[in-house]
Amino acid sequence: MPARTRMILIAAAAFVAIVFFQPLLTFLGGILVIAVAATLIFRDLPQDTQDMIEGHINGWIGRARSGFWPSDSSAPRRGSTSARARVIEAELDDDDYEEEAPAPKPKPRARRPRAKKTPSASGSNTSS
Repeated sequence: MPARTRMILIAAAAFVAIVFFQPLLTFLGGILVIAVAATLIFRDLPQDTQDMIEGHINGWIGRARSGFWPSDSSAPRRGSTSARARVIEAELDDDDYEEEAPAPKPKPRARRPRAKKTPSASGSNTSS
């Protein structure tokens, strides 16, 4: 690779690092400082206030998660599933309760001593 191309690539990489990484690291550092300060403040609050804040945060998390995972009330009813789905589900339920016999233990392998190599057995000496 010519030196000029290498210099252009290094300059472009430095530019990208300055443009994108500096704001990213500044943002992450700011978030870290805010999280540490909030933790220290939260630690010094009375217990009932901590419980109230925890309830609010759990509510926010619950509302955020409600769009991703269906709750039990929105799950499909047993009667609304197709016959094929009920058969498959019954087969899966039956498989859970079956007990299988344990696998047999493997037989120990017979250990054979290795044959020692001798110079005459290797065939490297061919003097006749």
